[in-house]
Amino acid sequence: MKNINALIVSVILWFCMLLWSSVSAATPSDIANHQYRESIQYLYDHGVVEWYTDGTFGPDRDINRAEILKIILKSNLGDAVGSWTNCFPDVHSERFAKYVCYAKDHAIVKGYDDWTFKPSRTVIVAEALKMALETFDANVDQVNWSDARYQRYLDFVHSNNIFSKYGMSPTRNITRGEMAYLVYKLMLEKEGSIQFDWVRNANSLWCGKTPPSTTPTSSVVDGLTRHYITVIGNNYDENTPIKLIFAFHGRTNSNAQVQEYYDIDEESDGNAIIIYPAGLPEETSPRSRSSPWDHSDQLRDFALFDQLLKEFENNYCINKDQVFVVGHSLWAWFTNTLSCARGDVIRAIGSVWGGTTINKCSWPVAGMIMQNPADNLSPYSAGVAARDQMLRQNWCWTKTVPYGSVGNCVIYTECQKDAPVIRCPHTDSYDSHGGYYPHQRPDYAGELILDFFEGLE
Repeated sequence: MKNINALIVSVILWFCMLLWSSVSAATPSDIANHQYRESIQYLYDHGVVEWYTDGTFGPDRDINRAEILKIILKSNLGDAVGSWTNCFPDVHSERFAKYVCYAKDHAIVKGYDDWTFKPSRTVIVAEALKMALETFDANVDQVNWSDARYQRYLDFVHSNNIFSKYGMSPTRNITRGEMAYLVYKLMLEKEGSIQFDWVRNANSLWCGKTPPSTTPTSSVVDGLTRHYITVIGNNYDENTPIKLIFAFHGRTNSNAQVQEYYDIDEESDGNAIIIYPAGLPEETSPRSRSSPWDHSDQLRDFALFDQLLKEFENNYCINKDQVFVVGHSLWAWFTNTLSCARGDVIRAIGSVWGGTTINKCSWPVAGMIMQNPADNLSPYSAGVAARDQMLRQNWCWTKTVPYGSVGNCVIYTECQKDAPVIRCPHTDSYDSHGGYYPHQRPDYAGELILDFFEGLE
C-alpha cells in the first residue's frame, strides 16, 4: 500500500511539474508585463517563434538577420519555404538556412560585398520594415516615393497605427518585441481581423469621456507626493485631442514663477494642456530634477514625466503625437536629456540653455535650442553639445538656412523627415530693468517655440 501511495504521489507531482512547465513555457517571465506580450504570445501560439532554452523570449534584445527572416517568412508562408541550403558562404544547413535561402531566391535579401549573409548581424528599423512589408505585399505604393528610401515604410506603419514615425529612428536596431508586434499586425491584416485604412489615430483612450471635475495638481511618484500646476486650455473638448506641454522650471525659480515668464499659457491660445512640475525641494532653491546617485539615462524625474504623461492620457483627450517639452536654464539640460531618453513619446522640445548627459539616442525628436553665446552661467560648449546630440539623433547633415525673423535662428534642412532641428544663438542680454543678464530667456521665446510646435506635422 505504501508503494502504491508513493507511486500516486509521484505521478501527481510529475503531472504538476509538467503542467507548471507547460504554463511556464507558454508565458516567459520576461514578457509577462511587457507592452508586446499579446503579440509575442500570439506568434508563439501560431508556431512562429519559440522561447530560448532558458524559457525566455528576450523582447528587448536586438534581433539578428537570421532570426528576423525566420519570423517574417514563417508568419507569412508557414512551412512553404522549401528546404534549400548552402546559399551563402556563411549559410549552410543551419535551422534558419531555408528561410535565408528562400529570401535570397525571392530577392528579399542579398549578400554583402564579400558575398556573405552575416546571419548574426543585427537589423536596423529601416531594414526590418522593408523586409516585413514587402514580404507581406503591403501596399506601400500609396506613399510618396520621392521621399528618402526608408521613409515610405515609416509612413506606412505610422498611417496604419502600427508604430509612430515620430518615435522610430530608421537607423537604430529593432528589438525582438517590436518585430513581433509588427508581424502580429501584418498577420491580423492578412487574416482579415483588421484592415489598414491609412487613417492615423493618435487619440488617448479617454477621448469622448468626461474629464475629472477637479484639475489635478499632485501625484504620488515612487512614494513621494509631487506637485504641479495644470492649465487646461479653454478650448479643451473631450472629443477633440489636444496637445500636451510639459514646462520645466530652472534651479532658482519655482514653477509658479516660470508660468509667469514662459508665456506658454498665452501663446497656446487655449489649445493645449500645460503642466508645470515642481522640482525638489519644492519650496526652496536650489531645486533639482535628479538625485546625486542617478545614472545619466535614469534621472529621478524621468519617472515623474512618465507618470504624469500616463495619468493625463488616462484622464483627458490627448493627441499622443503632440507631446511637447520646454525648459530653461538647468532644466533645459533636463529637457534635452529627457528628449533623448523618451524620444519615443516626445514630439518636440524647446530649450533655452543647457547641455545634456546622454549622447546616444534611439528616437528622433524635433527641437529648437536657444542660447546666448555671452552667457557666463551656462557654458556655450554645453549648448553646442546638446545641438550636436540632436543632429545625430535626427540624422541631420550640417546644411542650414535662416529661420524666422528673431533670435538669429537657423534650421538644419537635411534631417530625418518630420524631425527638424533649429538653433537660435540669440543676443538678448539685458533684462526688463536694463541690467546685463545674458542668461535670461528672450522675451520672444514662448512665441517662437509655440510657433515651432504649431508648424510641425
